[in-house]
Amino acid sequence: MARLTRAESQARTRQRLIEAAATVFGRHGFHGASIEEVATEADYTKGAVYSNFGSKDEVFLAVLEARLQAEAEFYRQLDETVRGQPDHDLAEQLPRLDDLDETWCLLQVEFLLYALRNPPLRDRIATLYRQYRSWLAPVARQYASADIEPEEVAAIVIALYHALTLQWHTDPGVIRPDLIMRVLRAIADPDERLAGGRNAPSTDGITS
Repeated sequence: MARLTRAESQARTRQRLIEAAATVFGRHGFHGASIEEVATEADYTKGAVYSNFGSKDEVFLAVLEARLQAEAEFYRQLDETVRGQPDHDLAEQLPRLDDLDETWCLLQVEFLLYALRNPPLRDRIATLYRQYRSWLAPVARQYASADIEPEEVAAIVIALYHALTLQWHTDPGVIRPDLIMRVLRAIADPDERLAGGRNAPSTDGITS
């Protein structure tokens, strides 16, 4: 096996630290996690963490960026698959609320609240989410209209997943788990939305 170059070794170390940090943040939350535990989880020293990241904030930003990149790629591949199936659309293939783990949603909300109180960090988060929306825009284009740009569709879906995941886990079942699918379809076809609003069957006891 060829020996890794210095750059390859550093990249591998950084990746292992990001994966370990994701596990630790998921276990304890952002505020409850420590650099020491990240190092232990990755089987590195605390110094190795600080040689790659300047602070716990920087570690979380790296975890967040990796997560957003992975999500964007997931949606891109999902869209590519669905385009080869004429009888299906992307909306019906999106993760439902009852499929989601609340851990990552809670972490994002926790860090967003923290970042909003720290202007330099807030700017970093804003940059990451601008990039995330731009990655999602090509996928979201099919639900855009003259009044709603593709990146705005992406922003709507991000907001829905954050807010509805929290509501779902607070009071499971109060929201139908396919709500995001139905919202996207309503955005894409307002005439269908209006007809459905007039003729839809009763959903007594269900808030949507």
